[in-house]
Amino acid sequence: MPPIDCEDQELLDGFLAETTELLEKLDDDLITLEKSSDDTELMNRIFRSIHTIKGASSFLGFDLLVKVAHKTEDVLNRLRKGELVVNPEIMDVILEATDLVKLLVSDIKAGDIQERETDGTINKLLPFLLDTATAAKPEAIQPLPAAPTVTTPDTESAPSPLETPSQSADSIPNPVAAPVPVPKPTADVVPKKAPVPPKPVEGKGGDDLSDNSTVRVDVKRLDDLMNQVGELVLERNRMIQINQDLQQNDVNRADFNEEFGKLTKRMSFVTSELQMQVLKMRMIPVEKVFKKFPRIVRSMSRDLGKEVDLQIVGEETELDRSVVDEIGDPLIHLIRNAMDHGLETPDERLAAGKSRNGTLVLAAIHEGNQIIINIKDDGRGIDTERVGRKAIEKGLITEEQFTAMSQREVFDLLFLPGFSTKEKATDLSGRGVGMDVVKTNIKKLNGLIEIKSTKGLGSEFILRLPLTLAIIQSLLVEVMGEIYSIPLSSVLETLRVDQRKFHLIGGQEVLKLRDIVLPLIRLQKVFNVQQRDDADDFCYVVVVGAAEKRMGLVVTRLVGQQEVAIKSLGNYLANIPGIAGSTILGDGRVALIIDPVAMTEVCE
Repeated sequence: MPPIDCEDQELLDGFLAETTELLEKLDDDLITLEKSSDDTELMNRIFRSIHTIKGASSFLGFDLLVKVAHKTEDVLNRLRKGELVVNPEIMDVILEATDLVKLLVSDIKAGDIQERETDGTINKLLPFLLDTATAAKPEAIQPLPAAPTVTTPDTESAPSPLETPSQSADSIPNPVAAPVPVPKPTADVVPKKAPVPPKPVEGKGGDDLSDNSTVRVDVKRLDDLMNQVGELVLERNRMIQINQDLQQNDVNRADFNEEFGKLTKRMSFVTSELQMQVLKMRMIPVEKVFKKFPRIVRSMSRDLGKEVDLQIVGEETELDRSVVDEIGDPLIHLIRNAMDHGLETPDERLAAGKSRNGTLVLAAIHEGNQIIINIKDDGRGIDTERVGRKAIEKGLITEEQFTAMSQREVFDLLFLPGFSTKEKATDLSGRGVGMDVVKTNIKKLNGLIEIKSTKGLGSEFILRLPLTLAIIQSLLVEVMGEIYSIPLSSVLETLRVDQRKFHLIGGQEVLKLRDIVLPLIRLQKVFNVQQRDDADDFCYVVVVGAAEKRMGLVVTRLVGQQEVAIKSLGNYLANIPGIAGSTILGDGRVALIIDPVAMTEVCE
């Protein structure tokens, strides 16, 4: 498989872009087809996707890719014509072939084309290409646990412009082959000159072919962006003209103030619009992450002997690509947790008066300037007594501490490093690292995670994530002359309070606010800000919340609400407790951005 000439680079780029798009949707379509085998349109779309990949790779001379895609296409063609019936065994082989196609495309994209061994996968496809009379009859195959039901939007794949009429699927005769026994499932694809390719993780579907260095943008958004840039250019010209008039003393003070005020308002409006257009260009559907999970759930349900219906809701919900790139691992851990710990086996569910099939719901919705992702199952729920006993057994808490804990505090024990309710670690869980990883990654995104569960009825994990990590709405506050920024999404209310109403309980300052006792944190003490002589008895309390937790931040003065750009503090200052980053104010001063989640942990 020789490398492509430089003069064909444009064709190669087009092939990779189109093939990647087709393969990204293929896993999802195949899993859906397994439960909806009578969906003719879905079957035709899957067939066209593989046919398009085969035709384009043939045009460019990728022989190994053509070989695998051709055999896969032939099997799909027989399914399409009704000569074969969709069943788990056929889908296993087609999914394996799809993984091999992804691996070969990854080689091409990396510019490192290898002579990989494809015979193992092709030999598994050949029995399904024999005459119907001699092929294995579907009814003779042992039934396997049902694959998950997936609700996903349908998208049509257009034929490749690189295909030629002579490459139509029906025009290529199937080679005559003697019956070949289906190899054992342990026979992986093994390259001759390269290390063994990694087996797809939890059924992810092979290598991730998505290119994180690019984002597909709607042409209309580009047009809107260009219009806003044009408006900005006009305002720039107006600003230059005002400056020239001022330098030449051609304008009096009153006229200058009026014109400059108008320019300021106009510039503020245009830059806000421009900012929104740029943010929209960075927004991508969360489907980019969700599309991996049907394959993961299918693989795990069979490994665990469970029957699971996966329901995906809101995959069209958009958020910043920087957030999308980071939420994959936490979601995988939560899905695995729900599959292994939450959902019961069919026999256990029937004994509990439930249906054989467990339901796992993965949903995403917008709520204000946040995205809410829910992972919900109708399994056994969380046994708080068992969790507490395990924590005591591992020496994480004492008996007295457990007795005084609320349900939420017991749930929080699940996120402690090394904690697991499993007696013995397996390939899926039990090592006590999964939930710790979830909390760490969500915290890095300035997000929150909340658990709701009822024993015997199921559990729900709720992730609250910012739409973007670049710009936030914030409340600017002053603490003894120093300015700090508090994310507005965490601010519940602000109060002006006489400090003489503060009380001390167990060494912790508190304030009685309506029917609750609100713990207080003085930012002056946290950040070691020097006391000023002109400080009075009155101060402001900013009430912030993280999940169900509430606390008050004591500040000297409220400066006002402002949209700020988040700047990194660098590696040296990255891990300062209570600080999420920094921003630059209009007067050039640097203001630290408070991390409300970290602050709530200070109160505990």
